[in-house]
Parts: sequence; C-alpha cells; structure tokens
Amino acid sequence: MMFDYPELVAQLALYMSPQDLARCSATCKSFASLFEPYLYRHVTLNSKESILPIPRQYTQHIRTLVVNGRDVEGCLEALAQVLSSTKANATLSTTADNPMIMRNLKKLVINSTCYEAKRYSTVALNTVIGILNHNCGIIHLEIQMHTVLEDTSIDTRLLESIRTGLPRLQRLIITGGDAFPVAQAMEALKVCLGHPSLTDVQFYTQEERQFHWRQTDYNDMTPFESLLEYLNELDSACEQIQGVKGSRLTSLALPHIPGGHPRSFLLPLLRTYLPLLKRFQIPKLNWSYEGELEEVIAGHCRNLQHISYTFPEYERYHDSRPIKAAIRGCARWSGLKSIRVFGYNYDSDRDSRRGLFETMVEYHSKTLESVELQEWRRRPEPNELGLIFIGCPNLKSFKVWPSERLMDNVLYFVDIPAGPWVFQGLKELRLHFSQNEQYPDAERAKHELEAGRNVFEQIGKLVYLESLALDYFGDSDHAENDRSIGAGFVKEIAGLEKLRYLYMPPRFWDKRHLSTIVDSSWPRLERISVRGYKAMDFRWLKERRPWLKIGELE
Repeated sequence: MMFDYPELVAQLALYMSPQDLARCSATCKSFASLFEPYLYRHVTLNSKESILPIPRQYTQHIRTLVVNGRDVEGCLEALAQVLSSTKANATLSTTADNPMIMRNLKKLVINSTCYEAKRYSTVALNTVIGILNHNCGIIHLEIQMHTVLEDTSIDTRLLESIRTGLPRLQRLIITGGDAFPVAQAMEALKVCLGHPSLTDVQFYTQEERQFHWRQTDYNDMTPFESLLEYLNELDSACEQIQGVKGSRLTSLALPHIPGGHPRSFLLPLLRTYLPLLKRFQIPKLNWSYEGELEEVIAGHCRNLQHISYTFPEYERYHDSRPIKAAIRGCARWSGLKSIRVFGYNYDSDRDSRRGLFETMVEYHSKTLESVELQEWRRRPEPNELGLIFIGCPNLKSFKVWPSERLMDNVLYFVDIPAGPWVFQGLKELRLHFSQNEQYPDAERAKHELEAGRNVFEQIGKLVYLESLALDYFGDSDHAENDRSIGAGFVKEIAGLEKLRYLYMPPRFWDKRHLSTIVDSSWPRLERISVRGYKAMDFRWLKERRPWLKIGELE
C-alpha cells in the first residue's frame, strides 16, 4: 500500500490543500498519524493563544513560520516555552540538543503591527536568534530591526547568525519603525553584500513612509568609507578565488538613513559592486547629484529593469528628480519593465520641465509592463496620467490609488482618456474614483454617467484581465445616479471571462443589480472584496457560488 512509504505520503501532501489534509486526518487514526503533521507546514502566530494547539512533535514539519500582530514579543516568549525541553526560563539558545525544536524552516517572518519604539525582551530576542541558529536551510527571512538596534550586542549576534548560520538565504527583508542609524545600517549592508547566496535585500521603514530623521553628524563619512573598503577587499578576494567581481545581489532597497546617501558612497556602490542588479529602490540623496546618478546607471547598470521610489513626506525640496534620473539612465539598455512610486506628490513634480509620467512614457513606453502609484498625496494631472493609457501598449499591470488620509485626491471619471486604451493585454487594474464636484448638481449625474460609462466600456474590452479593483466615492444623496451606475456600468464588464479577483464599492453589489449578471458572468471568479463587507448580506451570492472567498480590499 502506498501509505506504507513515508516518502510517497510526503510528496502527496505537497499537492494537498489544508482542507484536504484536515479531511484525511479526520478519516481514521492511521490517516491522522500520516497527514496531521503536514497541517503545520505553514504556521501563523498572532497571539499567545494561537501557539497552544501546536503539538511539539510536529514542529519538525513547519516550513513557514509567521509571527505577527501587536504582541510579537509575547508570541515569541510563548513559542520559546513550547519548543524548550523545560517549562520555565528556557530559551532556544540553550537547547541545541532539544529534539522538539524546529529545524526545517524555509521561511521566517517576524513583523509587528505595533510601531512603538519598544525593545523585545531578552527571552524573545534569544528565541529569534535560536531559531536562526537551528535552521540553516532558511531561504526567506523578514525581521524587524528597530527593536534591537539600540542594543549593539543583540544586533551583532543577529547579523552574525545571518552571515554564518544561513548559507542558503536568498531573500532578506529588514524593516524598521523609523530611519536606520548609519553605523548599524552599514554593518547590515556589509553582511548582505558579502553573503554568498543572497540575491534580494530590502530595507524598509514602517509602511515605506519617511519620518523625521534622528539627529546625527551628517559629515561623518567613516561608516560609508569602512563599507567601501570592506567591499574592495572582498572583491579582490573573490576575483582571485572565483574569477568573479561584485555582489550576487539582483534586488536591493537601501536603508533610509539620516541625511540621505552621500555621493561618495552611492555612486561607487552602483558603479563597481552591483553588476547583476535588476531591481533597485532609489534611495534618499543627501544633496542633488541626480545627473551623476543618471550617468552611473546608464554606464554600469545594464541589467536594471525594475525601479521604485518613495517621496519623502516631510521634505518638500526633495522632488521627483532622482527617479526621473534613473528612468533616463535605464533607457540606454533594454528598458524598464516596472516602475513603482510611493507617496507621489504632484506639487513636487509640476515645476520641472518634464513630469514623471511624461518621462517614463517618453523613454520606456514600449517596454513598461507594470506601473504602480501607491498612496499618492496629490493627484496627478489628467493629461499626465492619460499618457499611460495611450502610450504603453505592453502594460500588464496598472495600479493607482491615493493615501487613505487624502481621499479627496482620488480620480474623476473625466480624468481617464475617452479614446481606446492601447494596453489590451492588461491583467491587473486598480483605480479609485470620486464624484466630480465641479459641475452643478443638476448636471453632475449626466457628466458622471457619460464619463463613467466610457471608463467601464474600456475596461470591458480588456479580455485578458484577471484582477480588477474599482472604488467609487460618491454622495449618498444622489441615489438615482448610484442606481444607474450599479445597474448600467457593471454590465459593461460582465464579459471578462478570465477575471479571478474583483473589488467594487458596496453599492455596486446590490442583489437587484447583480443577481442576473453573476449567474452568467465571470466563470473563473475566485475572490471578491467589498469595503465593509461584514455589514452586508452576501448569502444570495454564496448560494450561487459557494467557493467564493469574500473579504476586505487588500
């Protein structure tokens, strides 16, 4: 019988969903002993109570461990108790021979949703270091550093565990609640750039926003010079041993540091030590040298195809010039495939000779496949945004949405070009709209219907669309207009047969409008999102499609 061979059971379990594994485990005792351990391949802990159901003998089967929520410290302390051979005052750093400790992790994520400047306890920190020391096969690590950067000894131990204890690590994401202090940031970069297998390294502050920097001596270049000296020595050694120079990194998001990255550090780093770079987060510059940045990227970053940039929230003088310099520099080689901008502010772009959208379309209209404009602070001008719709024929993903704090900056239907869109192969689309208040009440409904119907007609022609998120913030007093939008507009997108994910505002999900459409449309739909879905009655939809997953917009 095939179930007598554990290797076959392990291979079979790889293709089974958690629901299938649970059903098999509930069949009989013999099946429970075979399949139940594989229910714990992917474990998420968001409270102390969520740890209790995990049998200690099954920890060997955990491949992905995610610790998140507001009480990460408590989760880590409780996890130490579960994995330790003694029931009190035990930490993973002292349990090298403990058979219960997990040793087969491939992915570890420790991410608190509480951004208060609070250091973890010694037990929690030792738990993290202990897990790293006992799982040399980890290939993906995401960890918060702002809770340990104030303690140099913990910081050193953590970086040493990454450098020597994780030889197979390929992706490292380090997050912080504020800016990274220069000395610790350079030490972390030294470990990352010298790691033998790391290809993807990302440093992020909370939610990718810029905050008031910690005061420091901006003229102290010692940490930067020390890192460049180390890289030069490492480069020489690698060339003698392997005949290859430079880091293996293909993706890098540099840490946001006080005062920005100086010219004497960033330019040599790109020029000499990152020959394989494909993805790059344009960092904050400590003074204007975007012209030199463009020349370095054009001359030495021939593989760069994906760039991203964050507009600093509190520094109005820091505008879009750095990312536009990178866009121009990448034009010398194969061209950019994706551009991602966080916190776009049109005020910082309007005084320049050529805007951000005009620059990207001018240099990369034929190669761009993804454009993402996250949480803008000032809406772009219609003539700028319209360049994407009429100038990028190979676009596969287009997502633009405003900051939740500035919802008055959403798009109007009239901002979208009335002519045909050129990216007919689009697979992902996200747009947020609002009622246009510039027309009198008597004319508003007419203009909204005309412009809105044009948008939905164009979306209905995107036959390859798989993910669609459309939001609409309108005045609830215009009930007649809302009913027309719900009844008429949705019919225009009913023919999207490849659609798998759909988000629309609550008023569009009225049973009277959608009951007939749902029965004959979107045959591949797997998941929908609705703002405030818990307050709505979706029983009629569940009766028609019981497999649908319903939740909030991600």
